[in-house]
Amino acid sequence: MEIVCGLFLSQRIIYQNGKTVHLTDLGKAFEWLFNIKLGDYHQKYMDVIKRKPAKLSAFLDELANLIRKEHENKGYR
Repeated sequence: MEIVCGLFLSQRIIYQNGKTVHLTDLGKAFEWLFNIKLGDYHQKYMDVIKRKPAKLSAFLDELANLIRKEHENKGYR
């Protein structure tokens, strides 16, 4: 849900008419794309926002660390 929240807050995902995507539509797209059930998007969004500061983006931090590790493994510095 962190990815959904981050993309929603970034306002970088837009409809064809140029307006920013609604949280519900973004959540539905992720459910379809990854064949998962997120449940109540607005409640999950608030659950992420209300987390303790150190845990706000734990999953995203983990993904970033994996990318950094692969970057180093490939010899890029």
